[in-house]
Amino acid sequence: MDARPFNALYIDDLRTVPDDCELWTWTTARSFHEAIVKLELIEFDMVSFDHDIASFYGYKEMTGYDIAVWLSWRKQEGLHVPTHYNVHSANPVGVDNIQGVIDRYLLPDSPK
Repeated sequence: MDARPFNALYIDDLRTVPDDCELWTWTTARSFHEAIVKLELIEFDMVSFDHDIASFYGYKEMTGYDIAVWLSWRKQEGLHVPTHYNVHSANPVGVDNIQGVIDRYLLPDSPK
């Protein structure tokens, strides 16, 4: 039985989950759509974002930023959102954009 008590979602199209973390039990999402489905079905405690996740909706690229915005909508609607967030992307502009949504809308003391 796994002793790690907290569910975490690792959103990344290429990387594997960190193996040095004792606190989280990781689930992987490889695309925007897979992440949204998992976030709707499982009450995760933590999300770790990559920005560029090779996902498209028609011609629009869907990124980790779009997932963060979707989570902020869920919070505004009073639905479950995780309370812990990490951004592990190598895209510096993407990191800033995702972190901005987290800081403004998703942290526990952020407005609903």
